[in-house]
Amino acid sequence: MFKENKEFWIYIIGTIILFVILIFGMKSYFNSSSLALLLLPPLKQPSGVTLVYDTPPVINLVKDTDYFARIKTNKGDFVIDLFEKSAPNTVNNFIYLASQKYYDGTKFHRLIPGLLIQGGSRNTLNSDPNDDAFGGPGYVIDDEINWDSLGLDQATKAELTTEGYSSNPKLTSVDVGKYRIAMANAGANTSGSQFFILLSGLDNPDVVKLRGKYTVFAEVIGNREVVDQLASTPINNQLSGDPRPDVDLVVNSVEIIQN
Repeated sequence: MFKENKEFWIYIIGTIILFVILIFGMKSYFNSSSLALLLLPPLKQPSGVTLVYDTPPVINLVKDTDYFARIKTNKGDFVIDLFEKSAPNTVNNFIYLASQKYYDGTKFHRLIPGLLIQGGSRNTLNSDPNDDAFGGPGYVIDDEINWDSLGLDQATKAELTTEGYSSNPKLTSVDVGKYRIAMANAGANTSGSQFFILLSGLDNPDVVKLRGKYTVFAEVIGNREVVDQLASTPINNQLSGDPRPDVDLVVNSVEIIQN
């Protein structure tokens, strides 16, 4: 029978052998290649701009603790004293974002000579300079300003009230001034992550206009010459509506210090 159907049986035997080879080949694949694939580390999420939170952090400041921060830039480091007593929620927010490495790699994207230098936007990490002004952590925090402690007159208070701002009598605010640091905002109670360092004092009329609108939460107390160097950077008006540094001024990291 085999001799009579030799070609047929060769075909059948060949098919069986091929089937057996396929089974053992697939078994070997699933026991080695697929397992190796499953053991590969998960894909790393892009660090880029994405770092957004649903709600502001809860206040976690330690009582009777004095907080400072060392801001490390590509032009040198400078130290700031955080005003945890006059702006506790704002300081807590800054410490929280710093602990999350939120500011790492961001750039100072706005520089108005003789007035301020501004940073804190993670949008500076992408390639589009036009959205730098809109970077934030996904939430906003309330202002912490006491107009009476700043000595504002009634006319100024009335104007600020009309613009939607309000005063918190439970706080003792620190006024704007050279080397003071305040939260940037887009109106009342809209602060997030962006901040600015003032480059002149109350002898500058443009600084006076900032009183009562922006929460002052820190002051540069160490290596002020680094801030002066940042402030002396040539500006470029071509990339955005606001003047910006002509070269990258980068916040490498922010280190929180407790005393």
